[in-house]
Amino acid sequence: MNLKDPYFILEQIALVVASLVWTVIVLVGIAFFWAYQDIQTRWDYVLTAPPEALAQVAEVPPTIVLPVIESSPTPTPWAGPGPTATPTATKFPTPTATRVVPLPEVLPETLNPDDPVPVVVHTEEEVDELLQEEPAPAPVEIEVLATPTTAVDIPAPTSVPTLVPPTATPVPVVEEPAPVVEAPTGSGVPDHVTIPSVGIDAKIIPVGWNVVQKDGREYSIWQVADYAVGWHKTTALLGQPGNTVMAGHHNVNGEVFRDLVNVEVGDKVVIGSGGNTFEYVVEMKTIVKEKGESPEVRRKNAEWISPTNDERLTFVTCWPYTNNTHRVIVVARPT
Repeated sequence: MNLKDPYFILEQIALVVASLVWTVIVLVGIAFFWAYQDIQTRWDYVLTAPPEALAQVAEVPPTIVLPVIESSPTPTPWAGPGPTATPTATKFPTPTATRVVPLPEVLPETLNPDDPVPVVVHTEEEVDELLQEEPAPAPVEIEVLATPTTAVDIPAPTSVPTLVPPTATPVPVVEEPAPVVEAPTGSGVPDHVTIPSVGIDAKIIPVGWNVVQKDGREYSIWQVADYAVGWHKTTALLGQPGNTVMAGHHNVNGEVFRDLVNVEVGDKVVIGSGGNTFEYVVEMKTIVKEKGESPEVRRKNAEWISPTNDERLTFVTCWPYTNNTHRVIVVARPT
């Protein structure tokens, strides 16, 4: 072996270079393999890391945007068991159906002895209010819709009506009852009525309406006070423009309006309110048939208790004494 032989020297140099090249190739392969393992491990940690760790990572601006890949969680051998976030569904309030029952569309009425008593419907809020209130008067017995009966010929009233139903000047009907029951003394809430010509002298209490069920439907019907005159609390206050409506029984529960049918045009009416008095004079009396009439006719009759632009009183009761087929309507104006 001649160490000075140039071919031998070139072979040795080639072997060294080849060894270095393969060494570099192997080292680069190992580096790539380690890098791949590191990236894979970090990605698995992102998928399986606890929320606290992810929250800390979120504070640092990300430099790499990784695609969202859905995969099953894989346990990490070098990470101990950490807290697992349990997703909790947001619970929204359960929607409840709101009953929309309009105000009564017919005149107040009194049941005949043989009429079935309607079932009064109360919401949960109304039941809570009833439990908190003081004992109220006896339940009002009024029907929703009159059952057809044989028409009875009733003589027309002796006086000629001088007013017309208040349809020429309509005023929007109040949908929600105004809180006038708790009004202060002397604020225009009526509390006593006197009609000297027919001997009517009775207290007045505010009344509203009941929601009743009949034939699978719900209706609103006006309450009629027992042993007192009932002032419809959605109608006008005394001394203010509008229609102040009052109703009362004529043959049961005090019969406060038994003689209202005998009122004549020109009779004086005195209404008390917290010690103040308001004087009126009767300008009209009429009688309308309700029992057995169509809903359209009954709604037309109810226009007498609709809101008005002028100041007036309207009294309503049933008639005749032995039945409740008709309604007596008396209208009075301020003197």
